[in-house]
Amino acid sequence: MQIIAHRGFWKTSEEKNSLVALRRALENGYGFETDIRDCAGQSLISHNPPKGDEPTLEEVLWIYQEIGSTATLALNIKADGLQEMLKPILEKYGVKNYFFFDMSVCDTILYVEQELKFASRSSEFEPYLPFYKDSEVVWVDYFDGRTNIVDEVRKYITDGKMPCIVSPELHKLPYEAMWQMLKDNGLTNVMLCTDVPDKAEEYFNK
Repeated sequence: MQIIAHRGFWKTSEEKNSLVALRRALENGYGFETDIRDCAGQSLISHNPPKGDEPTLEEVLWIYQEIGSTATLALNIKADGLQEMLKPILEKYGVKNYFFFDMSVCDTILYVEQELKFASRSSEFEPYLPFYKDSEVVWVDYFDGRTNIVDEVRKYITDGKMPCIVSPELHKLPYEAMWQMLKDNGLTNVMLCTDVPDKAEEYFNK
């Protein structure tokens, strides 16, 4: 199981999307999901509209390079038009294992044209995946916490896509049934985005 730490490996809510939490995720061998916005010509790590003093993506990728990590970075795009800003930063730090997601439909077209890696989205609200053919990853994110996704996940794998499954605790729902379903059906060759990466590591990989 590839574990993706949601907003980093945080110990308190205040640490979410902080350099401390993102570094901790990488130091423990996890990938991470984090949110990207822009302010005053810089790409910043922030879930909410930024104030301008948030960590920059460049600072985060410097840590990634310093540690020598090759873990997957799930980069949640919160604003349109960031492709020209983000592509050279990824190239500067040699980041190959990443994907962008959550862009608007119109903005996603530009990610396709720039040949940047991105994820399609699947949920109870998004049954049609308009960019499925061009995506390498499918972000599987059911807000109702359903666990009957075995056939769907297997289809993505058969099609050569990497599923990244959102663990239900991100929506304040119990995660145990979902995790048991994945393990019982041998679906551990996927990515799992979770708020409790250490528990996921213990459950799936030890």
